[in-house]
Amino acid sequence: MANTDETYVVELIRWGIKNDGTNALNSTNGINLAFKWARNNKYNTVVLPAGQYLIEKNSSVVLQNNTHYKFYDCMFNKESNNLTSYSILSCDSVKNVTIEGALIKGDRESHNYSSGGTHEWGHGIECKNSCYNIYIKNCEATECTGDGFVTSMDFSSLGGVQHPAHFSKGDINVQGDIDTTKNDYTTVSKFFDVTGPLVREVGYFYYAGDGYGGYGTGSNLNKTIIKVHFYKADGSYLGFRNSRSYEFMYLDSLPVGTAKVRFSFLQNYDLMSGNLHYVMCAKIPQYINFINCQSHKNRRLGASINGGRFITFDSCEIYNNSNRMINSNGTNPGYGIDVEDGYMTNQKITIRNCNIYDNRAGAFVCVSTRGVHVENNKFRGSFVFSGSGDDYFSLNNMYYGGISGRSITSGVEADGTFCTFRNDSVFGESVSILAGNTTLENCVFSKTSLSLGGETAKVFNCKLTFDDPDKDAALGFFGKNVEIYNSLFDIRRSKGTSSASYNSSENVILSNVKFITRETSGGHYVGTKNLIVNKCEFIHSGNTTNYSRMMVSESMKVEDSIFKNQSFRFDGGDINGTEKLANDTGYITHSFKNNKIIWDVPYSTYTHEARGPGISFLYIPRVKIFNNIFHVIDKGISIGSLYTLRIFTENHLNLSNNTILTTKSSNTNTKGTITIEGAYRKSGSTIAIPKTTIVDQNNVKINSDIIYTNNLNNQL
Repeated sequence: MANTDETYVVELIRWGIKNDGTNALNSTNGINLAFKWARNNKYNTVVLPAGQYLIEKNSSVVLQNNTHYKFYDCMFNKESNNLTSYSILSCDSVKNVTIEGALIKGDRESHNYSSGGTHEWGHGIECKNSCYNIYIKNCEATECTGDGFVTSMDFSSLGGVQHPAHFSKGDINVQGDIDTTKNDYTTVSKFFDVTGPLVREVGYFYYAGDGYGGYGTGSNLNKTIIKVHFYKADGSYLGFRNSRSYEFMYLDSLPVGTAKVRFSFLQNYDLMSGNLHYVMCAKIPQYINFINCQSHKNRRLGASINGGRFITFDSCEIYNNSNRMINSNGTNPGYGIDVEDGYMTNQKITIRNCNIYDNRAGAFVCVSTRGVHVENNKFRGSFVFSGSGDDYFSLNNMYYGGISGRSITSGVEADGTFCTFRNDSVFGESVSILAGNTTLENCVFSKTSLSLGGETAKVFNCKLTFDDPDKDAALGFFGKNVEIYNSLFDIRRSKGTSSASYNSSENVILSNVKFITRETSGGHYVGTKNLIVNKCEFIHSGNTTNYSRMMVSESMKVEDSIFKNQSFRFDGGDINGTEKLANDTGYITHSFKNNKIIWDVPYSTYTHEARGPGISFLYIPRVKIFNNIFHVIDKGISIGSLYTLRIFTENHLNLSNNTILTTKSSNTNTKGTITIEGAYRKSGSTIAIPKTTIVDQNNVKINSDIIYTNNLNNQL
């Protein structure tokens, strides 16, 4: 008789189970026998009476297929042991299981670690191998020698292929033979039997990298189509299908009669050297869901994904893991959640509505994972998107700790996908994402530094404040292509505003961006080949003299922007490193147009030739300065005669339609000046002094001067 809709309440006496924390061996065996009996008799719901259950040191509670377990007010306490690995509740290759209400406690404090090794594999609830559709609800894991919750895969494979023995030049032709004239292709010449029990058990196979997820020298297959070629047992060719590394090829979808396969891909054989790849049929947990669970005081991690796809943590609290307790220290990695091992096998990881805090090493880390989505969480501690991962997405999270990471595939910048942060808030730490492609949108960074590098770095509608007088470089833009729109950077106190290396970027766009600096000395905003600044504001206040610069080696367009009380310098070359001069193309490449420069406070003099209040230009062969307003405002205290604009001329200068205006509120000697200097050269410079052409027309002087120096006159 089927009992599909009925509930089985485990009969403790019948099965010899103690719920008073004694008799570990009989209790554990009894629980497992009861669970198996319930499954065999088709009970879909199993209830274990409240109490404390001591789990025998060499055993686990083994859960069965198609069963809903209710363990409310039940504690599963691991018997003290010296084992390097264990699991207390085990889901091993089971399907359609729900676990509710369990409290799992490991033996961390009473464990015997004397045998050596890390003893880091003692876990609370483990879902391993081909688990499918598992729900773990309202459970708590604590004091395990390893992790509270874990998913883990095996690494079964059909075999490996080593270059050069198992590879050949060329692609597979329509007859199923290797065509060596296809020079840009490589074929795995070895055949793989897909009829055996290993493949049949899991129902799929896939092409993968080596044991560390790499493809070897001269090979990057993460963004390369993998052709899977199908053959009958007699060698007859059945055609091919496109796939991707680490993506399943299901047996049910293969052409009828397929007995063996091999692979080819767009890759130059001669560039490969010693590459090791695997054809995997690993048993991988899928659709594992942790809901409203807690994990704390575990020795290694709160939770780990050591292999898994479609893994979700929802409304969980993961805290105080890997910190020291009375009798035991934590052990690495020491995060709240860690996703690693299996590399791109790990896919579609979701962390939603969780509170992850006060874990020893940090809140979260993932390594080489394909598709991680974190949404509406609170993280306290470091957060790391790492490895050669793809498609990292953060939405509506609060971060109390540093963020670092990248989205990049096998070390190739151009192959990276995106590491995206949207509607997030970050408090009091640093954000440093220095590789791949990064997008920040509608984010708030409070008292936080920001460094962005890699292939692309894009910032939309963000706000950043930084306030730490002991730290330098509140901002750093190092990306090859940097775009910042509609954002505010409020640097209140710092040793320096920003840092960027010469030509660290190819292209930088700043549009409708406001930089407010107060008690900070400035820095290098960008070092790029090409620069566009449009409708931006650079505003300085406070008592600290601010001096900043942008280095632009090929082209520059600065328009419709405001510079107030900020000494600013545009360099065509790197004056502080090896002396460089921007390339002379024969036409104007750098322009400064429709801007407004305002100075209304006293200033301090800098020692460097180009430093001073206002704007300066040097090492730019041809520059046009057009239709700008330079306004010096005397508020009753003399600020002297200052360089509102200073140009160190090279080959060509067009200074036209500008207005320089001094407004006085008292009888002082305040006066604004535009000073045209000769070309600046460092001591011992080998760069020749050019002859210069100057166009000076329609400039308006109001209580101000335009001065041509003797140095300039010598090179006209």
